[in-house]
Amino acid sequence: MSFDLLTRDWLPVRTGDDRQMIGLVELFQRAHDLTDIEVSPPPAASGLWRVLTVIAARMTGLDDVKLSAEQWGDRQAEVLERGCFDQATVEAYFARYANRFDLFDQHRPWMQDPRLRAECKSSSGVNKLVMSRAAGNNQVWFDHTTTLTPRPIAAGEAVFHMLMQLYYGPSGQCTPRTVGTVAGGNSKAGPLRRTISYHPLGRTVFESLVAGIPPAYEYRTGGQDVAPWEADELPDPRALPPRPSGIAGLLTGRFQHAVLLERSPKDDCVTDAWITWAWRDAEFPAKDPYLVYQQSKDGSQYARQADASRALWRDFDSLLLEDVGDEHRRRPVVLGNVEDLRGTLLPVLRVRAFGFDQDGQTRDKEWISGLTPALLALANDPAAARAVSDLRQSAERTQAHLRWALKDVWISINDPSNGDGKPQRKDISEGPWPAQGAARYWRRAERIFWEAVNNRAFDAGTRHFLRLGLDVYDEVTDSAGALPRAKRAIELKRGLIFKAHPTASKAKELG
Repeated sequence: MSFDLLTRDWLPVRTGDDRQMIGLVELFQRAHDLTDIEVSPPPAASGLWRVLTVIAARMTGLDDVKLSAEQWGDRQAEVLERGCFDQATVEAYFARYANRFDLFDQHRPWMQDPRLRAECKSSSGVNKLVMSRAAGNNQVWFDHTTTLTPRPIAAGEAVFHMLMQLYYGPSGQCTPRTVGTVAGGNSKAGPLRRTISYHPLGRTVFESLVAGIPPAYEYRTGGQDVAPWEADELPDPRALPPRPSGIAGLLTGRFQHAVLLERSPKDDCVTDAWITWAWRDAEFPAKDPYLVYQQSKDGSQYARQADASRALWRDFDSLLLEDVGDEHRRRPVVLGNVEDLRGTLLPVLRVRAFGFDQDGQTRDKEWISGLTPALLALANDPAAARAVSDLRQSAERTQAHLRWALKDVWISINDPSNGDGKPQRKDISEGPWPAQGAARYWRRAERIFWEAVNNRAFDAGTRHFLRLGLDVYDEVTDSAGALPRAKRAIELKRGLIFKAHPTASKAKELG
């Protein structure tokens, strides 16, 4: 029994308001008519879009690392002008690897290693495959399936969980694997663990895929430019990990986990899984083209981590500029490349974010998704892009001073020595008000930000942030009651919020 990803209906797609399930071949044949691919959870979508991007690059010739920047840009423009994938090329590519897209093939199951049955003494369990389930000592998320009664999952759904393991899987202890004389029971983290990635989103799946192909000339390392399903042989886990090169090597050649799915003998379901290490040696460093990179204090660059408490708009300037903030954040390579589409696709492109808030080992907190308006063209206006960054920093400063004011006023009200001129006591906590204020502030600040950016009313946006900070301060402290000592403390600490904008008077800031 097989589950052919080329023809089986497993990909959820949308055309306008119409939703349906299709296979990989139909996806590329109809990409110009499809509005979007609706995959969940977000980390699975992040992995899937990388896989599809490799295939799209192969079909368009945009994977050619020998092209100069100018030649590559010309080819991308020609592909977009054509408006769809060449149907003969789609058929030829999938025909070439027709036997490599079967999820349960005996010899080459898609993105899996069939040797794990013999190299691992035991399986990992289907619950280990699904990150939201309880397995071992991990915490329970939204699914209360127990290890005693593991529930099978549909084959199409299992693909998405497998992609999450390959891209976002944990480091540390795993199912032991022995290959010849090499044995181990621990693995390194997946290449995207703890990160948030940003992908261009066009009006159709075709536009999104073509705009999301990173410039191949940036990745000429002389290493291996082969996707797992394109390789003639399975990798030798005892050898050095391949040096990623080209688009395929970069996006699908850096996995640190090996996975194998067990199919139910009765239906298209997965009942068990093996998840273990893929390599024993350290991987070659590589920068993913969809991640924001920032600089540490020692000058090294690392990927910005996902933070479920931080809304997407608070990093919007990092998608426009090459040097943002004290961390010197640099926008994703793929977004810098779309600037060349200013006369065609750029005005309608949005950016979609997929992330996973995790620690480095086993703790998975929350997955993240978000979508920006079609404002990437701001990157071509340096003054406007910098004004966007200044506006975002203004919002951050206002909230920081709001937090300062709410913390100090709580301590003042609850400090018995309040009013006698003595320093505040150190044994009084900051209380619940700073957190309450942050929740109220950020929820409403996003609307102010996008309105100011859309209208290019940056100065007005700064004033509105300050007004919002004062309003939130009043709302949160309203529960303090009418005692004179509380009222006095509230009025004294209100002035801390104005210090977020020290160069302007109160009257001027509030209009």
